[in-house]
Amino acid sequence: MINKLITMCVVTVLFSFQAAIAQENDNVVRSVENLLEVNRNIEGEFRQVTYDEKGKELQVSQGVFLLAKPNQFVWDSVTPFAQRIVSDGKTITVWDVDLEQATQKAVSDSISSSPAALLGQPASEVLPNYKVESLGGGQFSLSPKEGQDLFQTLTLSFENKVISTMTILDALGQTTVIEFKNVETHKGVAKENFSLDLPDNVDVIVEGR
Repeated sequence: MINKLITMCVVTVLFSFQAAIAQENDNVVRSVENLLEVNRNIEGEFRQVTYDEKGKELQVSQGVFLLAKPNQFVWDSVTPFAQRIVSDGKTITVWDVDLEQATQKAVSDSISSSPAALLGQPASEVLPNYKVESLGGGQFSLSPKEGQDLFQTLTLSFENKVISTMTILDALGQTTVIEFKNVETHKGVAKENFSLDLPDNVDVIVEGR
């Protein structure tokens, strides 16, 4: 009888512990979901640095960005070379200005399982694709679940509920750190901001055709 009581107590404690962990995980996911929703209509500046697997700096780029839901954004790199990435919510255009070349692809084929989807799509639809952990201090680690291998981990950092850094460890071991600066929120902007009129001399490649 005593052994049975002990066993029942142990099982009860284990179930309670598992329930507490599940509740904590739910709270973390909700926290990230709320933070991402706050940061879906924002604009500012960015600095992006890519390192190889040994920590050697490979490339640095800087520019300005504009995000607006749903799936609309402008990612305008100024240095080291001019590149504009524009999404109108349906099509993404990557325009390499100096090369006079642009590539277009459907949004659904481009960011549905990528880091960009975190800020472009409703967080409640995207976060189920990740294992979410709190690192403390406004930092969260996201690891893709099975079937997704675009990157190993993604770390999001927030200051005063505003996104400050996104760190991506990709499948090849390279790390990309994106710092967001002078970030401001907006209540929506004109759709014309996300339309791109390419010059006649630009060679346009449409993927999927």
